[in-house]
Amino acid sequence: MNRLKVIARAGAFSFCTSLVLLSLSSQVHAITDLEQALQAQSDGNLEAAAKHFQTAAQTGNSEAQYQLGMLYVQGTGVEENLENAKILVQQAASQGHVLATEWLSEHVVSAAPSVEEEDPEDDC
Repeated sequence: MNRLKVIARAGAFSFCTSLVLLSLSSQVHAITDLEQALQAQSDGNLEAAAKHFQTAAQTGNSEAQYQLGMLYVQGTGVEENLENAKILVQQAASQGHVLATEWLSEHVVSAAPSVEEEDPEDDC
């Protein structure tokens, strides 16, 4: 009977270990996608870079979100899409990505409609 308990405990330990390794492998995969994206970007293969950034961005990687957002702004490797760019850059900024925060502050200010002051003399 003791052997059955030992086997059951070993099975439970093995199952828990498998779960931990599985969760770590998804994080490692995200890092690998980011690294592959940066390498593809460096090599000038922006379509491949965009695909790898997309995969890493979906896991919540702020650098990938920012980089993919910039590709959407420039229309390089992907079709230009400012709405997607803003969403991705906002996601990165909400995680504390400094360049994303700076980009948003520059573009939100420049995109704000200008308010023209009325000239009091025009009321006549």
